[in-house]
Amino acid sequence: MKKYHINNLSCCRICSNPKLTKFLTLDQMPFTDNFVSVNESAEEFLNDINVFYCPDCMVAQTQHDVVVDDYYEDYQYSVGSSQFAREFMDILALNIKQKFFNMNNSKPRVLEIGSGDGEQLLSFKKIGFDVLGFEPSSTLCKIADDKGISSIQGLYKDGSNLLLPDKFKTVDAIMLSYTFDHLPDPISFLKNASEILNKNGIIVIEIHNLELIAERNEFCLFEHEHSIYLTESTVNSVMERLDFKVIDFNIVPIKNRRANSLLFAATKKSSPAYIDSNAVPGTPPEYKNISKYFSISENIHSSIDRLDNFLGHNFSLGKKIVGYGAGGRGVMTLAACNNAPNIEYMVDMNVKFDGCLMPKSNIPVKEVNELLYNKADIILVFSFGYFEEIKETLSKLGYKNNQIISILEILKE
Repeated sequence: MKKYHINNLSCCRICSNPKLTKFLTLDQMPFTDNFVSVNESAEEFLNDINVFYCPDCMVAQTQHDVVVDDYYEDYQYSVGSSQFAREFMDILALNIKQKFFNMNNSKPRVLEIGSGDGEQLLSFKKIGFDVLGFEPSSTLCKIADDKGISSIQGLYKDGSNLLLPDKFKTVDAIMLSYTFDHLPDPISFLKNASEILNKNGIIVIEIHNLELIAERNEFCLFEHEHSIYLTESTVNSVMERLDFKVIDFNIVPIKNRRANSLLFAATKKSSPAYIDSNAVPGTPPEYKNISKYFSISENIHSSIDRLDNFLGHNFSLGKKIVGYGAGGRGVMTLAACNNAPNIEYMVDMNVKFDGCLMPKSNIPVKEVNELLYNKADIILVFSFGYFEEIKETLSKLGYKNNQIISILEILKE
């Protein structure tokens, strides 16, 4: 078992206010990717996740950082097996080109922070961008390299700009997909990004949307790996602190986005090309009041009770329950549930999970083909962003729609 050191903070990550209010606690939660071998004792990392609200800048956040350098070095998360995800990446790259670089005859340079297996950069490369990734996982860097995508291996932090090759000392676009809300110091990151972004350059960020978390009771997204939880309004205020302005909240239509996506483009306020461009946030005013956050907490705990009751009731009827999606949503949702062991096994398209146990819940993980001969009565889908795609896969294995249930059907009641 790896040992992880926890740094506890004493003030807001964004505005340094020391007086934050805790509104949610999830007891003894694991890392999303800390799977356990069946041959090892299940002594994975567990610690409470406490989520706070800052009354000054109104940003929801954790107040602890787990030192995770080794954890990300081995990280292997990828959505490259999903046709829906690949189409999203292609749409995103094409829309960025058409909206921001359509009149540019040169090859725009894009740097992706947290570039993973290079799939998003491949979409940019195919339509004429020069691309470079920055990725802490050596495994994912190797996969990206095999696709012809160059990456710098390591965590992007203060001093990382010195590692960039001369061609990328100045870039036209910086891309972060579900990376910005992992950063322990978002303000420091924006300072570093500003140094290498040209005067009309854009920064494109996809993060988890706190409004959608609240609407769906999607508590699985409160993770040790996540530091901040933003709305469109707090995105605006955070970016303005470093003299950026948001110019687009709709780069990709909602119907083409992944499960929980707040996607935006920003540029420097001084940018000559975007003097009159400003995106208006649509966040409801109640998100400025701490009572909203206590309501979120209450609803989340009610949703956990509903899921426990669902698992307990169907198990008592003798039904075999299987989960689909052993990634972060499955891990964190089940880690909060007392009746998680009522799920007989989990399946996932990512073969790296096969033969492992889910952290904390210790549910065994199998390949999807396990469903062919180890039949389930109910398949509970945690990867709901790919629900239609998953239903098609399961229908080919002989399962009917009434056996397949999205986790959202239970959490949102």
